[in-house]
Amino acid sequence: MNWGHSLTIFIIVFLAGMLGMVYYASRQSNEMIDDHYYEKEMKYQSTIDAQKNLMAKSSVSMIGQNQDDVIITFPAGSFESIENGTIELLRNDAQRNDVDLAIQTNGTDRQHISKNILTKGMYTARIKWTNDHQEYYREEKLIVE
Repeated sequence: MNWGHSLTIFIIVFLAGMLGMVYYASRQSNEMIDDHYYEKEMKYQSTIDAQKNLMAKSSVSMIGQNQDDVIITFPAGSFESIENGTIELLRNDAQRNDVDLAIQTNGTDRQHISKNILTKGMYTARIKWTNDHQEYYREEKLIVE
């Protein structure tokens, strides 16, 4: 085979590869974790303060799992009189699988979340609550198995 044929084959393979990459890239999702990220970024100092408040109580992971549930354990001194709070479980790859829950500890230091409402995979867990007019915030990675 002469060099002209080799060059033609190379160009055809290269163009086919480029077209394949363009097709693959166009099929990818580009969802963002937060729809209103700019407004949240402007208020981020309050999140930093809430993280510091929690670090003063405990620095260990709050999230655990058993066979049926994801278990959120609140540090002592931060859950006794929760005024309000939310748990957001965000899927980085599919926004339709995100889960938002209100914190309901019923006077205990734990909240159980059934794995039946979650899909297997990686989540970003954002836990934010207020106890005795003190805000707390924790963000952790969670892999549901």
